[in-house]
Amino acid sequence: MRKILFIALAWIAVGITNIFAKGVLAGTEISNFSTLQYEINGVSYTTDSNTIIDKVDQVIDVNVVWNDASPIIVASGEINRVLTFKVTNTGNGNDTFSLTYDIANPSSDFIVTNPRIFIDTNNNGVFDVSIDQPVSSTMLAADAFATIFLVSDMPTSSYISGSISSNAIEAKSTIGGSSAPGTIYPGAGAGGVFAVDGMSGGVDKDWGKYEMSGDLGVKLTKSATHSGSEVSTGTIVSYNIVVELQANGSVGNLIITDAIPAGTTYVAGSLKLDGVSLTDASDSDSGRFTGTSIEVNLGAATQSLGDPYIKNISFDVMIS
Repeated sequence: MRKILFIALAWIAVGITNIFAKGVLAGTEISNFSTLQYEINGVSYTTDSNTIIDKVDQVIDVNVVWNDASPIIVASGEINRVLTFKVTNTGNGNDTFSLTYDIANPSSDFIVTNPRIFIDTNNNGVFDVSIDQPVSSTMLAADAFATIFLVSDMPTSSYISGSISSNAIEAKSTIGGSSAPGTIYPGAGAGGVFAVDGMSGGVDKDWGKYEMSGDLGVKLTKSATHSGSEVSTGTIVSYNIVVELQANGSVGNLIITDAIPAGTTYVAGSLKLDGVSLTDASDSDSGRFTGTSIEVNLGAATQSLGDPYIKNISFDVMIS
């Protein structure tokens, strides 16, 4: 009596993955063969079939997440303000992702300036301007991630408290990245296997937010010019003071005082506000010369969106 028993044996190498993994690592060999076991006249025999070897294709996927817990509070004119993003290779093979920013969200109340992309070089989760390196791409193994910083300067114009600027980081596979899931790239995967765009289409993007602070502040900027090519006795020095509010809102009892420098004499009648002459005496206009300084009482100052508060005060002195 002959007994014939077919036993199919398969060996599959399984990659160690986490919840993000797209299965077995790209390029992994999947080997399969069959074994025939039988008896003839009580004698057992075993025969193996030929072995079929396939390689796992590469799935291209990426995930970008804005990592800050809430909008980053900023003020007009600040520099190097940071939005933090996490870029994860959720595919099953090594991939290099190009990194770009988008600061043109139509919902934004203001647009940042000087945007730059940095990678968290020392992996401490905090932007270090002297350590973290500017990048335009990053290479990530399957399931690996990088912390990416979008660093921008704030506009110098004033905005209403709570104004929002939305800014994004986009990561795109340099193998695929068509944005169309299922797009195939023959021979482009690890070890020459097929590559295919996964659910993300090989590209992803997320938006982070800056929020403009409503803290009021007054900024004074002083400049000077002088008559003639040399500064000597009799030279007239003209001073100009620009007064600006740094946020929208109102301040009261705004008084500007400037002491006359030692070695100079105030030029009588030279005090002006926005180009209009003020008297030196303490009278009905807002300016006066006290004998040692000029003083301009601006009173209440208000700034709103589209209506910035800017005043120019000027006066002259003569070098003694």
